[in-house]
Amino acid sequence: MTKRIASELNPNIGVLALGNLLRTDEGVGIHLLEGLREHLPLDVETLDGATSGLELLDFIERHNYLIVLDAVDAGQAPGQIIQWTNDQVPRFTTKKLSLHQMGFAEVLFWGEFMGISPDEIIVVGIQPQSLDWGIELTETIQKSVPKAIEIVLNYIENWKL
Repeated sequence: MTKRIASELNPNIGVLALGNLLRTDEGVGIHLLEGLREHLPLDVETLDGATSGLELLDFIERHNYLIVLDAVDAGQAPGQIIQWTNDQVPRFTTKKLSLHQMGFAEVLFWGEFMGISPDEIIVVGIQPQSLDWGIELTETIQKSVPKAIEIVLNYIENWKL
């Protein structure tokens, strides 16, 4: 019988939401987190990272498995769900994936430079339709939220197996 290490038996999972609730679809990561909270296992830690930068490294360092929720400009049709895993997640880019002062890609780059990196990282994002001022998601993005929540829950369930 193969001996499993503690992190495999009880994976340390974090869900990090990014975004700006004042810029319509840019807040989709936060909206996703709110929709997820009632469905998440109690041992999954969540953080509303809003538009934070390097201070997110403390949260990232505490988790073997990390899911990041955000609006992602991947040049797709509005409402398209974007999934990046591990090496697909950009670590540095000159084009911002979101409107944060320091993009999350740069946070990951500096984290890896300092030896901070989860075993697995997943970005679940939705291509925004609008980044105008406003606190409501556009209808197109609202329609994508339930499927994105389902995707996140499937990743967590698979990590817990």
